[in-house]
Amino acid sequence: MVETSRHALAAAALGAVLLAACASTPKPDAELAISNAAVNSALSAGAADAAPDELRTARDKLDRARVQRDSGHNDIALALAREATVDARLAEQKALAARTRKSAEDLSQANRALADEVARKSNN
Repeated sequence: MVETSRHALAAAALGAVLLAACASTPKPDAELAISNAAVNSALSAGAADAAPDELRTARDKLDRARVQRDSGHNDIALALAREATVDARLAEQKALAARTRKSAEDLSQANRALADEVARKSNN
């Protein structure tokens, strides 16, 4: 009888610990919204062309985070959402860097054309 009570008490304690563990992390809805905004910002910056792998990774992690949240695995969902945000920001920065490089190349080409024109007029 005492053994049965101990088992029941241990089972109840284990159940309480598991329930507390599940309830300890709230749904990461705010983090998912931040991650979604980061993906959209990366898209607007041109990451689909300049950083497609990073953007794909961010979208994949965001999708997986939503699945985990919907399954009640909030800890995993939170971690994936945060990783998706980092990946999306990396994609955005790569896109912005590519745009900056392109602008610098265009400016350099324009400067060379202007220098050629000045040299041609000086020789005339």
